[in-house]
Amino acid sequence: MKAEEERCFFSLLRAGLWDKEADLQLFDRPVDWQVLLEQGRKQTVLGVLADGIGKLPPALRPPSPILRPLQQELLQIRSGHILLNHVLREIWEKLVRAGICPVLLKGQGVAQYYVCPEQRQCGDIDLYVGPEQYDHACQMLKKYGKSTGGESESSKHRHFHRNGVIIEIHRLAGTLSDPLTNKRFQRLTRTYLHEDGCRFEKLKGTDVSLPPVNFDALFLFFHLVGHFIHGGVGLRQVCDWALFLSARSADIDKERLSREIRFLRLEKFWRLFGGIAVDYLGLSGDMFPDFFPAGKKEKRRAMALILETGNFGHYFFDHSLRPKNYYGSKLYWFYCWIRWQMEIFSFAPWMLLRGGLVYFRGSIKRVLAHK
Repeated sequence: MKAEEERCFFSLLRAGLWDKEADLQLFDRPVDWQVLLEQGRKQTVLGVLADGIGKLPPALRPPSPILRPLQQELLQIRSGHILLNHVLREIWEKLVRAGICPVLLKGQGVAQYYVCPEQRQCGDIDLYVGPEQYDHACQMLKKYGKSTGGESESSKHRHFHRNGVIIEIHRLAGTLSDPLTNKRFQRLTRTYLHEDGCRFEKLKGTDVSLPPVNFDALFLFFHLVGHFIHGGVGLRQVCDWALFLSARSADIDKERLSREIRFLRLEKFWRLFGGIAVDYLGLSGDMFPDFFPAGKKEKRRAMALILETGNFGHYFFDHSLRPKNYYGSKLYWFYCWIRWQMEIFSFAPWMLLRGGLVYFRGSIKRVLAHK
């Protein structure tokens, strides 16, 4: 996007996030609405952007040929929200009846903090059950609904497609390739989710357990940093985190949160994404624990990467070039990973070096073990 288009985009995004007026002066000249809406799609914040457009006077809004397709897309987003809530309720009841105690991570638990929750674009359903209940929960889910795609498993979760929805059962809440940071995060997860106890809230008629407030403030940040390091992150994840920090500011133990960020050695990313949340998304600096923004050049470069790569980095590489055979596919992903690491290396060199060695060793083992 050009500089003028970027200013318009973020003005509308802030208006939709915080239920405030957009800067009308930016829209008293011709606006390339297609560019703004396409960026909203890339970042999966189209519903929030539409809320911002609704704050404009009718004369400054997009013309009807652009608004009509947008309304159709918003209907699909709302339908996805309803479907996800329906599936969540069904799964939750089955797991609880089986004696399993899931914890809802991010997603629908964070959507409630949006001005219009059903316009937050849905992803999947993430349920943390821990290592002890993991196998039992996976067996239960295999019996649920109609499979609409392949299943897969990683070190932290099993990935299901059921009744048109992606469901992930987590034995680990999150992971990072850097072994030092990852080990410390697992220790914090055990403390928060197994010792401190969760909070219970009613979401669309379903009583669900959510992580403690301090863990959510930490985990939402850890999750977006992990995606940024491993291939790219979109603005939806940063918006989730910023809205949560604002809505639950009074409930967050800020001193404890600051200690844990230092314990994880993520202070640089804390400043970087905190600066983005404040400067670009409009989060009040008073709502951000230990607000000490990164340099302008770093923020600008990180934002340029976010805008270029889109949701989870899907737009950074041409995936149509990926070879179909096993070894070719592995080599392609390794090439993509190397290119991305070169882009972000300067943000945290030592962390990326440690994580890179772990990733490289794991990739070689997987290729050699393939038959």
